[in-house]
Amino acid sequence: MTQLERQQWDVVVVGAGGAGLRAAIEARERGRRTAVICKSLFGKAHTVMAEGGIAASMGNVNAGDNWQVHFRDTMRGGKFLNQWRMAELHAREAPERVWELETWGALFDRTPDGRISQRNFGGHEYPRLAHVGDRTGLELIRTLQQKIVSLQQQDKREFGDYEARLKVFQECTVTRVLKDGERVSGAFCYERESGRFFVLEAPAVVLATGGIGKSFKVTSNSWEYTG
Repeated sequence: MTQLERQQWDVVVVGAGGAGLRAAIEARERGRRTAVICKSLFGKAHTVMAEGGIAASMGNVNAGDNWQVHFRDTMRGGKFLNQWRMAELHAREAPERVWELETWGALFDRTPDGRISQRNFGGHEYPRLAHVGDRTGLELIRTLQQKIVSLQQQDKREFGDYEARLKVFQECTVTRVLKDGERVSGAFCYERESGRFFVLEAPAVVLATGGIGKSFKVTSNSWEYTG
């Protein structure tokens, strides 16, 4: 019987879009050895299709904006079907996430006085979307990728190996999340080019696969974004 290759990691992140890369960065910066599974090539995520911007109540264009108004708009826009706690966290933390992206190198459009520009968008009472022209998603992925690379360069200097604490498995698919009793124990994967099977053992698996657009008959999602 063929022996499966097994690797041990602290965290496995399934998906390499905006959510997956941000989760991987956080895990790595907290000292966890982290593996990222990317179904296609690194950077080919649906996040790049986001054009409008990032909703965050920074009040750069209208000082009347705040997280409470953003929270209300989010709940109304979701017909109050939203998970309210997630909507609250989103509204509270969005400005910090935008400022964080800027410190990592994101080049947002600016107001005449030099602040991050914000514009109107459907469902928002105030101009709230921080944007990079009409390619905000592309800039988001570029920034997160560069942060991943900088962390790998840091590991190269410290351990002599770019992938010592953060590795991206490109063109690989996860077919099953593994469990040991009631606890997650890793992911079963295959390499799409060769068909080789392998197992990533980890006590934590983050699912950041996206693909919710496939819930609808008509979607702008690529055919391969299946979630």
